[in-house]
Amino acid sequence: MQTPVRRPTRERRAEIAAAALRIIGERGVTSLTTASLAAEIGVTSGALFRHFTSRDAILAESVRYAVGRIEETFPDPALPPLERILRLARNRVRVLGSDPGLAWLLRSEQALLTMPEDAAAQLRALVAKTRRYLLDALVEGAKEGSVRRDVEPDVLLLTVMGTIHAMIGLGALHRKSTDGRPDLDRVLAGLERLVAPPAATAPSRRASKPTPGRNRRQR
Repeated sequence: MQTPVRRPTRERRAEIAAAALRIIGERGVTSLTTASLAAEIGVTSGALFRHFTSRDAILAESVRYAVGRIEETFPDPALPPLERILRLARNRVRVLGSDPGLAWLLRSEQALLTMPEDAAAQLRALVAKTRRYLLDALVEGAKEGSVRRDVEPDVLLLTVMGTIHAMIGLGALHRKSTDGRPDLDRVLAGLERLVAPPAATAPSRRASKPTPGRNRRQR
């Protein structure tokens, strides 16, 4: 009989962290117990504590795991400002919209109250980094003309972040909607129209509206 190969500690810790977030996202944080987590992974409760000393240690690892995944959603800062904003929005919706646990960590005040202090500090730092990233792009875009200047960047930031959070809250928006909800591409196109200077979209509106003279000739 072949002896089972023990999985590396780092891999097992990541698996436990992901499972903890899955339970939180699907059933709520109060459902995360040693028993529920062990059952989710298919191990004994004792096996969990070969990798973690406490439930708080598991929560802290879950936050580290989540922050690592969310950090990957930041686009290359060398991209044009408006493209950075739209790519970040798309990346966040695709990652968080398909993972309720990740979404809960970033969007719920309860997460900050539930997590160990060091982990909560990591979440606050990630939110602050996101705000700085978007605000820098808005300011830079306004200076170069790719972002509207008639709305102050810190006010426009609320529109961008609110749109991202709303899309994440709709959950399945990262996939093509079949129930009447707007799909991600349409929402991002709308966000671009809100963020870009009005003059940038004016030509397309004019082109889509036939002139009276043209109509008369056609008749």
